Amino acid sequence: MNKEITKRIPSLDGLRAISIFFVIYDHAFRPSLINVGYLGVNVFFIISSYLIIQILLRDVEKNRFSVKMFYFKRIFRIFPAYYTYLIVLFLVLNFLNIFKWPQFWRAPLFLVNYQPRSDWAFPQWFVGHTWSLAVEEQFYILIALLFVFVNKKILKKERLLFVFIGIILAVPIIRISYLYFDFIPDILKGSNHRSFETVADALAVGGILAIKGKDIQHHKWFLFFKNKIGLLFLIVLLIMVLNSPEVVEMFGLKPRYLYNLVGLTTINICVGIIIMILVHFPKESITSGLLNNKVMITVGLWSYSIYLWQQIWLYSWDFPLIFKFIGILVCSVVSYYFVEVKFLVWRDAFLKRNEKL
Repeated sequence: MNKEITKRIPSLDGLRAISIFFVIYDHAFRPSLINVGYLGVNVFFIISSYLIIQILLRDVEKNRFSVKMFYFKRIFRIFPAYYTYLIVLFLVLNFLNIFKWPQFWRAPLFLVNYQPRSDWAFPQWFVGHTWSLAVEEQFYILIALLFVFVNKKILKKERLLFVFIGIILAVPIIRISYLYFDFIPDILKGSNHRSFETVADALAVGGILAIKGKDIQHHKWFLFFKNKIGLLFLIVLLIMVLNSPEVVEMFGLKPRYLYNLVGLTTINICVGIIIMILVHFPKESITSGLLNNKVMITVGLWSYSIYLWQQIWLYSWDFPLIFKFIGILVCSVVSYYFVEVKFLVWRDAFLKRNEKL
């Protein structure tokens, strides 16, 4: 079994499982009051950034950082399952005679997170969820290039903290400007909450956790929340209500502006604290029994494939929801074991052979 699969943090796999449940629930039932699907994606962003930046920092410290190697590993991790889904989707939609090129073309290029409002008339359900994968790929490109400066000592590791803090301060202003100003281009206004520059603060929170995580766990405020994951989660849900259509209908756009300016930042910080609790106090947390359960860990391992395949099954097909869930499970398990794992094993075998040369 490959190293990437075996060397994992069980609690974070459990958190991934909860996040993918949020996404499926949101897409299956489409609740309006709280967009738990978006929350689930935000959790994925923070976890991904936290783990990736930890790896890059470790590579720099051990003098083994390589942009080419980083991209090589990420390509083998993301591309096989992703393009397998897109190929199957292309064939299925063409067979059903519902394929639409205006819906599809951004997905293979990882550009679905930039969608002008004028294109919203085209149904984009089948690839709409790949906006988050586009953000991830854009993050991989930019973070590796940033670490070139860290590796060359042009940018010190400690200064990275200020870069991430600057992103957290700037992104809410960008989100507000996209909502408020009419001169913003259609492609940007239509991509708010999906474009890289409007979600990068979640990734920046992950970066801060990677740099300062060991110090954070000793702070009094952190210890206060150590056994209060439920409270943090409640705060997150209450803040998310600010963005709901019901609240906007009652109070106008002011709650939505508040949500974009400080609400999302607070949500990201709360999620970051939860992640740190799970990483540094995995057995002391009251949720440890749930998150470290074998079923939850396994679902967390499958979460990437589940995220890909849930979209096609949760379309408005005219058959019972239980069969849709079974379809998601079958496709995801096949994708994980016969695509994800196979390519990761090949990748690690290739790297091992080259280390011996």
